[in-house]
Amino acid sequence: MPSLDWYECPIVIPYYGGKYELSKTLVPLIPHHNRYIEVFAGGLSMFFRKSKAKWNVLNDIDNNIVNLYMCVIYKHDELVENLFWIPKSRKLFLDFREEIKENREIEIPDPEQAAKYFYCIRNSFNKLIHTPFSMNKDMNKNWDEEFRYSKIFLGGATIENLDFGTLFDKYYPKEDDFWYLDPPYIIATEKGSYYMNNFTIEDHTRLRDRVNGIDKAGGKFMISYDYRPEVKELYKQYNTQVLNMRYTGATKAARSTERKEYIIMNYEPVSQIEIFKETKNEE
Repeated sequence: MPSLDWYECPIVIPYYGGKYELSKTLVPLIPHHNRYIEVFAGGLSMFFRKSKAKWNVLNDIDNNIVNLYMCVIYKHDELVENLFWIPKSRKLFLDFREEIKENREIEIPDPEQAAKYFYCIRNSFNKLIHTPFSMNKDMNKNWDEEFRYSKIFLGGATIENLDFGTLFDKYYPKEDDFWYLDPPYIIATEKGSYYMNNFTIEDHTRLRDRVNGIDKAGGKFMISYDYRPEVKELYKQYNTQVLNMRYTGATKAARSTERKEYIIMNYEPVSQIEIFKETKNEE
């Protein structure tokens, strides 16, 4: 088995807007911490690239995402077997997708449901569950080894399926914390089509208020957000930097589209000067 170096980390879900490439830049900016909390887990690109903290809490409100990770840990063999028997089929993709949209109640861990969700995400255009069928050439491979890697990385982590407000109530911010947040973006709030669980404008403000609690407790945080004036206004008291990035997408054109994104921190890492200098000069 190859070494589990940060650059060989497994990505179970190639999530839309995932930070797989950006995480190479962001992980070195993470300060020392004893407890790591990821509020909007998605594809867990940051977690899979960083060194494990003493305590790790991974949360997502989407129960399909949580169910998949729980099956990777606790129902590995059943998940792999369910995937093995799913043929390449546009009709199955459409049937599974409708089932996932309609059935929001899952008895976790459910390996059959996890396999259907994984199949749909892997075979959907731009990795969005509601987008058209786009056959992934890797779907006929045996996922056993990659899931075993992921199981090792996820081992010992606490996985939650909570609204972010409930998560903050359960894991009250502490001084030795590092919180990473990659919330639904404001453009998704306006278009209402990117995520299974979109934000309202009020949710963005509510999140800012909760993040203020991390700062007051002496903890550290980093937020990835879309490049919007509303974001800059919400977090104007913090270290707000602009970074060019490419989103995770299905097509080569989508992956090569460069966009600006805000990276918000309540601290100033030494290495940030070189990372953000080029983008700052372009503004």
